[in-house]
Amino acid sequence: MAQEVDPAKAKAQFLSSCGVCHTAEKGGANRQGPNLHDIIGKSAAARGDFKFSDALKTSSLVWDEATLDRWIEDAAAMRPGTTMAYRQRDAERRKLVIAYLKTLTEPK
Repeated sequence: MAQEVDPAKAKAQFLSSCGVCHTAEKGGANRQGPNLHDIIGKSAAARGDFKFSDALKTSSLVWDEATLDRWIEDAAAMRPGTTMAYRQRDAERRKLVIAYLKTLTEPK
């Protein structure tokens, strides 16, 4: 059975790793990066209120756990030309960030 992730720890990791460039509240403002509320299952660069790099706009990426894990680990290696420079090599930290983003998924 998969180990439960502590929601408070997941949010804290998101804020620590991603919070400088991204917001995640519903209706939150974009910063250097787009608001990340409800991105799980969505196509990359789908938000119309943010100027994404051509590298991301021309990708066929859909944000799921595996894609996000690779992206957060090294976005530039995954999609050369992207403007996201952040890299997180620690798999546990990536897991926490993804777990937090999953809590922000809106019901269909």
